Amino acid sequence: MRRVRPWEAVVLVNAAVAGTVLALHVGFSVPGSLAAQWSMLVVATGLLAAGAGVRALGLALGGDAARARLYLGRMARRATLLDLARFVVALTLVSWSYSWLKVFVPHLNGWITDPLLSVLDFRVHFGINPNRFLIELFPSTSFWRFLDVYYAQFLLTMGVAFAWFGSALAWRDRARFAAGFALLWIVGAWLYVAAPSLGPCYVFPDEYAAVRPEMPLQTQTQRLLLVQYDAVTKGSAALRTTGLNAAFGIGAMPSLHVAGQAFVAFFARRRSPRIAFLFGLLAALTFAGSLISGWHYAVDGYAGILLAWGAARLGERMA
Repeated sequence: MRRVRPWEAVVLVNAAVAGTVLALHVGFSVPGSLAAQWSMLVVATGLLAAGAGVRALGLALGGDAARARLYLGRMARRATLLDLARFVVALTLVSWSYSWLKVFVPHLNGWITDPLLSVLDFRVHFGINPNRFLIELFPSTSFWRFLDVYYAQFLLTMGVAFAWFGSALAWRDRARFAAGFALLWIVGAWLYVAAPSLGPCYVFPDEYAAVRPEMPLQTQTQRLLLVQYDAVTKGSAALRTTGLNAAFGIGAMPSLHVAGQAFVAFFARRRSPRIAFLFGLLAALTFAGSLISGWHYAVDGYAGILLAWGAARLGERMA
């Protein structure tokens, strides 16, 4: 068994700190919520297995069956399997801490930064509201419907990236991806706690009256998240009636939808330029969708791109 790597130590410390904060300030059941992560372990394991299968199939279909067998043989080694297991457990801990910190932001910090972000957005763009500008620049309802469906596929794009880079044969490449990916979500979660924000769709709902009917998926998701947010802010009595979903936290700054895809683009640019180009394009579409739907201010996306670049750089060094 290899020693604990720096990024793994960061993950463990972060999980311990997040669990302590949630238990002390919220009365959150840390053991119970951790026990519920088995499904995430199963999904992550399945994604890595699928990534390995696709890689092997690609080699075989390319006429190199011997390399496909060699790849699968090396991936099935005990040391590799243990390394992949560590990868899955670590990223599951990151997902757990990120999700629940985001859910309980209203309990951890009552400050709302939306007025500041709105003014910052206005000044950065020379007096232009970028959300309204994009809505007016692309008034096509067909484009809005496309973005509505596309934006809902974010987790799919992250799953594909996780499967592909997590199934790389070289353990250093796997570790570098995992390190950067973990840092991205860890730092993003604490930024939500440090400077909570809701997003323009909640603070300036009238701005999106024309868009909402054309983006039913995003509109419904925004409603669901707001119901849980209201329950969390009202306290335990409301929580007992509504329940909690770890995926329903609200946070705008930074945009981790943009950051997640931008991170993959940064990570892949020297390893697979085609994947880097694809995820750069996806990040651009996500950025546009986040503004037109009202999920984010433009500065949220800029901050997400900067965070993604920093996570990719640090991940290379912490593997």
